Amino acid sequence: MATKTYSTRVNEQDHDEAVQIFNDLGMDWSTGIRIYLKSVIKNKGIPFSLSQSEILSPELEKSIEQSLEEYKKENYQTVHSVDELFDQLDK
Repeated sequence: MATKTYSTRVNEQDHDEAVQIFNDLGMDWSTGIRIYLKSVIKNKGIPFSLSQSEILSPELEKSIEQSLEEYKKENYQTVHSVDELFDQLDK
């Protein structure tokens, strides 16, 4: 298969760190990038999770803590259907 040269802009520090990791794995920059691209193709998407869930806002953290405290105190209601949930929310 024919190859083609592409040019990308990469932060110098990110490039240097990636090159070091690739070298530690016994490969060069081009091989590391080709492996990444093959993984994108195989997975039909980015080969790792893209999420902001690891970084919670202070408000969300506080809300989660409050919810957990209410749960621990058994201060909650159980519903058995979506309709019942909405009936409870409307009260």
